[in-house]
Amino acid sequence: MEKISLPVRIFAVVIVLVGLAGMLAMRTMGPSDDPVAVPVPVKTPAQTPAKAPAKQATQPAKSAARPATPAKAKPPVNPVVPPSGFPVVVDKALRQHEVVVVSLVVPGARVDELAAAEAEAGAKLGGAGFLALNVLNEGVARSLFAKLDSVQDPSVLVVKRSGEVVVELTGFADRETVAQAAASASS
Repeated sequence: MEKISLPVRIFAVVIVLVGLAGMLAMRTMGPSDDPVAVPVPVKTPAQTPAKAPAKQATQPAKSAARPATPAKAKPPVNPVVPPSGFPVVVDKALRQHEVVVVSLVVPGARVDELAAAEAEAGAKLGGAGFLALNVLNEGVARSLFAKLDSVQDPSVLVVKRSGEVVVELTGFADRETVAQAAASASS
């Protein structure tokens, strides 16, 4: 039997070790097979808490003795919005807001969660409503594919009340970009 030289044996062992290290690295750095429940904030106008006026906390004590007359609240104006082709939650948000920022996310994906948080902050800065839609939901995905040519996550859609997608930002978009897109869609 022919003997394999020492350098060739060392090279073979090194190759095997590098392969095992690579497989171990891929296994530990890759996505987990275990389901991880990470909440993605999906806010609708009905879930937004009402803010108390700041004046009440700073009024002097003598004015607190007088009974405060409650301000008459205007009933919310919910215009009739024809179905936009988006999921029903988008249509509900469009009844409350002229412009809605829709963040397309995969729950549990860290980049998607960060993108949704930036989109929400940008929507607030731009004076628009905000929704995060789970693209893994079959009904949501089906309606998005019917409305859009392609869907990527993370993505941000700026939708006008007419159901028109004014701006589509694919990939990660920071809050300033989203705010500018929402503000320009409002004007």
